[in-house]
Amino acid sequence: MARADLPESVFSAPAEDRRLETDSRDTITWANVRRSWLAYALLAPVVVLLLIFNYYPPLLGLSRAFFEWRPTREAAFVGLENFSHYLLHYPESGREFANVARFLVYSLFAHVGMPFVMAELIFAIRSATTKEFYRFLVVLPMLVPQIVAMLLWSHIYDPGLGPLNDFLEAVGLDILARDWLGDPKTALYAIMAVNFPWVASIGTLIFLGGLSQISSSVFDSCLLDGCSWLRRVVSMDLPLVMGQVRLLVILAMLGATQSFQIILVLTRGGPGYVTSVPGMTMYTRAFNTGQFGYASAIGLLLFILGLALIFLINKTLRPHYQ
Repeated sequence: MARADLPESVFSAPAEDRRLETDSRDTITWANVRRSWLAYALLAPVVVLLLIFNYYPPLLGLSRAFFEWRPTREAAFVGLENFSHYLLHYPESGREFANVARFLVYSLFAHVGMPFVMAELIFAIRSATTKEFYRFLVVLPMLVPQIVAMLLWSHIYDPGLGPLNDFLEAVGLDILARDWLGDPKTALYAIMAVNFPWVASIGTLIFLGGLSQISSSVFDSCLLDGCSWLRRVVSMDLPLVMGQVRLLVILAMLGATQSFQIILVLTRGGPGYVTSVPGMTMYTRAFNTGQFGYASAIGLLLFILGLALIFLINKTLRPHYQ
C-alpha cells in the first residue's frame, strides 16, 4: 500500500505519543522524583546550604524590620514604628531619597550610556588585533580592587596633598581649587566623578557580546540603504541589544538604591548629611548604635523600592523579539 493511501493518523500518532511521553517525563510527579532520586540527592546539600546561608539571613533581617531588635535585648514587636520613624520623623530621610534619585540618573549615564558608547566605538574598529587591544584595556581596571580605586580618588581630592588642586593651580585655575569632599556644594558630584570617564568594564563587555551576535546581513543592509553610523546605532544596534540594555539598567538601578560603600569610604555621609543615602543610615544604625530592627526597616524599604524599579523596567524595556 502506498504512503498516500494510509491515513494521516498512522504517521502523526508516533510523534504525538513521543510528545506525550516527553510531557509526562517533564511533569513533576512522585514517580519522576523516584526515578531521578540520585539527581535530587546530589542537589539536596546545595539547596540546604543555599537556604541556610543565602536565604535565611536576609529573610530573617527583613522580618525583624517590625521589631525593636538589638543584639543585647530580646526582640520586641513594634509593628510599623521603625518605618514611620524613618519616613516621618527622621529629618534627613527626604534628602537621602533625593540623593538616591540623583544616583539613579548618574548610574544610567555611567553604567549604561557610557559603556554602550564605548562598546560601539570598539566594535567599529576593523582591525581584529586593535579591537582585542582595546578590549584588554577595558578589562584591565577590573584587576584593581574597588576599595583601592576609592582610596586613590580620596587622595586625588585631598585639598592639601591631592594632585587635582595642584593641577588647577599649575594651569592658573587656582580659584577652582577647593576641598572637594568637604564642600557641601561639590561633595556629592565629586563622588559621582569617581572612576571617570565611567567606562564600566562589565557593561562594555556585555554590550560587545550583544553587538557581536548581530547578523552581518544587518550591517550590509544598512550600508546598501546608505544609513549613517549614528542612524544605524540608534535604529538597528540599540533595539537589537535591548536585552542587554535591560539587564544593565536593572543592575544600575539596584546599585544606585542599595550601594553606599563609596560614600562610606569617601565622606561617611558628610559633610553633615549632604551625601548620605538610606543605605548609609542603615549601616550606621546597625553597626554604630546597634539598632538592627531600625536598620532592617530601611533595608526592607530599599528592597521594595528595588522590586518596584525592576517591575517598571521589565514593563517598559522589552527586547525587539518580544
